[in-house]
Amino acid sequence: MSEAGVVLPVSPMTESEWDMLIGQVSQRLVVPVIGPELLTCEEAGEEHSLFAIWARELAARAKIPFSGSTDSALYDVANELSVLPKYGNPLVMAYNIDDVIRNPPRPIPDALKKLAEISSFSLYVTTTIDHLMEDALKAARSKNQFVGDVVFTTSGTLNQKDLSKDFGPESDPMLYHLFGSSSKVPDSFAKTDDDLIEYSWALLDQEHRPNVLYDYLQGKTVLLLGCSFPDWLGRFLVRALYRDKSANTINIYYVSPRCEPGLAEFLKRRWASVITTESAADFVTKLHQKWREKCTDASVAETPPAEMQPGFKPGSVFLSYASEDRDAVRKIRAQLEAANIDTWMDERRLESGDDYEQRIRENISKAAFFVAIISRTFALPSRALGGYVFKEWKWAEDAAMARRKDDAFLQPLVIDDTPKGAAFIDEPYRSLHWAELRDGRLQPEFMELLNRGIRNYRRPR
Repeated sequence: MSEAGVVLPVSPMTESEWDMLIGQVSQRLVVPVIGPELLTCEEAGEEHSLFAIWARELAARAKIPFSGSTDSALYDVANELSVLPKYGNPLVMAYNIDDVIRNPPRPIPDALKKLAEISSFSLYVTTTIDHLMEDALKAARSKNQFVGDVVFTTSGTLNQKDLSKDFGPESDPMLYHLFGSSSKVPDSFAKTDDDLIEYSWALLDQEHRPNVLYDYLQGKTVLLLGCSFPDWLGRFLVRALYRDKSANTINIYYVSPRCEPGLAEFLKRRWASVITTESAADFVTKLHQKWREKCTDASVAETPPAEMQPGFKPGSVFLSYASEDRDAVRKIRAQLEAANIDTWMDERRLESGDDYEQRIRENISKAAFFVAIISRTFALPSRALGGYVFKEWKWAEDAAMARRKDDAFLQPLVIDDTPKGAAFIDEPYRSLHWAELRDGRLQPEFMELLNRGIRNYRRPR
């Protein structure tokens, strides 16, 4: 993928245009789309593209010449590797690309930090395959907020790669990976130009496209920040966002110093604003500054996390866990919610009293499933003295007595290498079938079991 576009004359926004945009941000009507231009790293006192740095390291591993310094360099090197006998193997290529992205860990770019601090953003979309935006969100947001992520791929079920149907502007922050997310799994992200074509087509295809995401974007303003793609890819992306070629219900800002003339004309025909600045990072800096000036802590209060809000949706999945495993369980919850599976987890165990415990018991009794999270935490000496989690497990046993055996209400889920039948896990959980994570992901058959059980629970009787 060659570097996209030519440098255009600077076309900054007027103050009135800034006022309008910041007003939309404060009303949670804006969705930022992160492009590779925002990913930079300082080397020898100069800013360099992280995609170029990763490409250089990937080329060095394969011992092929490297002279690129552009945001597209990683794809250019991957294109070359794809025809080599050793490195062209999809599994080998995925491993090496993921490894150069993750090792050594890179500092979070300043532009991503600033975007993460704008708490009026609920949804972030990234066109890059790294994990830095997720790191930025986790570092910037309140500990009471959970940062979820959804990874689009060209395979898998639709409910695993689309937003939850109940996602809204007041939800906890969500990061959507438009072209996948790097991992050791070959088909989990776009690696070459051919992959980008496949992903672009899937984003438009009726069978694969994320309709909930597209529905959420209707009526919103989308900021394409540093997404200076080639003409063909830029048109694919914009066409996917609009979904219906006859509709112009999304307001688009294209922010980059570069844009191919054909793409610029295409954007203008879509009534998009082409904002050219010295860099997309400069635009983000000014956006962050103006948002802070307008939106005080009082006017843009952080939304309480879902588990702190009142109410429990009958038929949800109750997640029971030891407090030491909270972070891991939050990631599990994000995967379930992304698959449109309603969940509930108790984050307020410091509360006490009969009323609170009665509410927990009622939630368990109204759940479609009780998922007991199993880990080596339960082997710790402190756990021998008991804990609130054991109360939940006992209450769930009581609730299971009122269910049919075929309902499989009790669902143990092991999140580490705890061996099946471990003595430190109480019965009946020890002897039940255990679901498990693989590379941190829930398995499709487990998700399908939950989905089917929830449908049966909520079916009119």
